[in-house]
Amino acid sequence: MSDLVCPKCGKKSSEAEFIESFCSGCYPVKIKTPDRFELEQCTRCSKVHLRGDWAPYNARKLSDYIIGKCKGDFSSAGYDADRQVAVFIMMGNNAKIERLIPLDLKKTICLQCSRMSGGYFEAIIQLRGDPIKVLGHSGMLLKRLSKKKTFIAKEEEKDGGLDLYVGNSKVVVELMGELGLKTLITKKLVGRDQGKRLYRTTFLIRL
Repeated sequence: MSDLVCPKCGKKSSEAEFIESFCSGCYPVKIKTPDRFELEQCTRCSKVHLRGDWAPYNARKLSDYIIGKCKGDFSSAGYDADRQVAVFIMMGNNAKIERLIPLDLKKTICLQCSRMSGGYFEAIIQLRGDPIKVLGHSGMLLKRLSKKKTFIAKEEEKDGGLDLYVGNSKVVVELMGELGLKTLITKKLVGRDQGKRLYRTTFLIRL
């Protein structure tokens, strides 16, 4: 049997998958896709900026997001980031259609890494009291904070204890509530940003 020839691009059925008399790339379907997709990725932590948030790269979330930007008569679809191709299963005949959507990775630095490199912090956790308890609590707090959306700018030994400098004060408030720790909280005005007052919060924990 002789090869089919696509009337639109001239490809042969031995060179590409065919649907009816067209190759899969030229088969007339109603699908609208983005010309290309730009994705910001942090050069330091490799997190990507998706849906307004910085998070570790997740192929499924990226696929869902890009397919959400596509329109057409398809019943299901997925995006292959390695090939930079969206694969659509069409309604009615279940034909598989592929469309190229180039993925441009824009290298940048996320806000958290930028703040870390600049020594930024919003909160100080002051641990005071028995040295053994201070050591135990500091290890526990560092472990818990590492799982949240913040960072430790530095650790500093003090007379009678240890200070932990934390990037996000709201995260510290949340963690203190989760752990049920009694803290003495004080705030200090450290500046303004576009008219908004900026405070640094200290959490004193006596052990």
